[in-house]
Amino acid sequence: MTEPYAVVVPKGYRVGGWEVRAPIATGAFGSVYEARRVDGADGGLPRTAALKFLPTGTGTPRQLTHLRELVEREVELHRRLRRPRLVRMYETLVVDDPARPALDGATVLVLEKAEGSLAALLAARPCPAGGAALVAQVCEGLAQLHAAGWVHGDLKPANVLLMEDGSVRLADFNMAAELEGTHAYTPAFSTPDYTPPELLWSEIGERGRRIRPSADVWAFGVLAHLVLSGSFPLPGGTPTARRDAGAAYARGTEELRLSPALPEAWREIVRACLTRTHAERIGTDVLSRRVAAAASGGRPGRSVLPRLTRVRRVTLAATAAVTAAALGYGLAVHDDEGGGPGPGAQGTGATATNVSAASYGADELRTDRGVPPAYRLLIVETAHDCDRKDVSSPLIAAMLKVESDFDPALSDPARDEYGIARWTPKVLRWWMNEDGTPGATVPEPPFPPAESIPAMGRYLCWITPRLDARLPGDRRVLIAVAYRTSYDKVNDAGGVPPKYRDYADRVAHHLKEYTPRGAK
Repeated sequence: MTEPYAVVVPKGYRVGGWEVRAPIATGAFGSVYEARRVDGADGGLPRTAALKFLPTGTGTPRQLTHLRELVEREVELHRRLRRPRLVRMYETLVVDDPARPALDGATVLVLEKAEGSLAALLAARPCPAGGAALVAQVCEGLAQLHAAGWVHGDLKPANVLLMEDGSVRLADFNMAAELEGTHAYTPAFSTPDYTPPELLWSEIGERGRRIRPSADVWAFGVLAHLVLSGSFPLPGGTPTARRDAGAAYARGTEELRLSPALPEAWREIVRACLTRTHAERIGTDVLSRRVAAAASGGRPGRSVLPRLTRVRRVTLAATAAVTAAALGYGLAVHDDEGGGPGPGAQGTGATATNVSAASYGADELRTDRGVPPAYRLLIVETAHDCDRKDVSSPLIAAMLKVESDFDPALSDPARDEYGIARWTPKVLRWWMNEDGTPGATVPEPPFPPAESIPAMGRYLCWITPRLDARLPGDRRVLIAVAYRTSYDKVNDAGGVPPKYRDYADRVAHHLKEYTPRGAK
């Protein structure tokens, strides 16, 4: 094993009727292992499977809340749906092993074992032979999911599994949700390259983010363009640049420019998926018929199963080692940290703890003092992403209150400041990317809270160590003032400059107001 696995399970370890053999892939939280059945019973179970270990018995309360909710989504869909193009879950187990605290209480999903993922295949062979047939099967899976009343919520190549016979399965349903009328509610996570423009700046309600099946259709259009042309349909060298291009396209200031390498038969299909608004987007039923016709060369009934050379896991893992989900079992969505054989026990699966955005993080941010529920999760997550204890949830909430009164549509052209965190576009450019690199272009307002609040956290995290440690007063307030002016001016003034004392007083007031009793 050449990389640290989130859940370390030794070879030979037994859980239920399964024995762990070899590691397959890992993400920030969970890990997947190949396993063989050793209990001798058949029960319709295969000889080999993929065991997805999720440590739902250990970790911080925050991690466990996230993980249990995501696990419950995935388990619920698997229990209620069994379709040819959806990866099959055979059973769920719970590890009962007090001698191994890191494994005790872990939820184990016993899944159909794949040979690889579409993401790994594309890393090895852009524009693979049989690409149209693969895309058609992805569309079949999407149609099966939507017909059953569910939205995937995170369709992308890493979540498309390739089986030994070359067929396709959709996987990773921990973002999936059942439709309630025209909408479903999913967690506030997404993959920028596959997120439709209307969700780039959508607010996060108490139940998460509202999405429609048309969001999956957009993601399918991006995936189809990538598989069939080897490139993304929106310009840009990074996900952030392509996101900006998507926003400009949705506003009507940019046109969609499909790759010349995209086959003619697919151009109108992709265009119908990648419309500026969800209302214009093609429906899944019509889409599936048009895709099937394009993949079969216009001959209805022709099989679209690709004639692919068998994809060996060792080859795919070697070419896609940079991805956390080398075999596409949906481990990359988690953005948290994460002897001999021991006894295992079959269980009933994890019990989820559903916590709304309104009450999330209640031990560190007051829920009864006017912080809008739509932004609570973003605020708490942003604070957790910084390893500086002074950059706390109450501080971020207090600053947003003082900067904008939580107004996501704030516009102050005189100061060139916009959005909930009052960003100046030229400054925001430097803090908008998670990897610390500046944006390729200066962003244009409006700036959605999902972009503005994390950028504020990254900037505060950078400011904190640059403030003189000898400065008197509440360091959190000094950090806020440095955000409003600069850390140099705070250091030179030996504290809060006179011009910003009112600002500091207001931040201090709300900081106290938003901090739970007993918390520091």
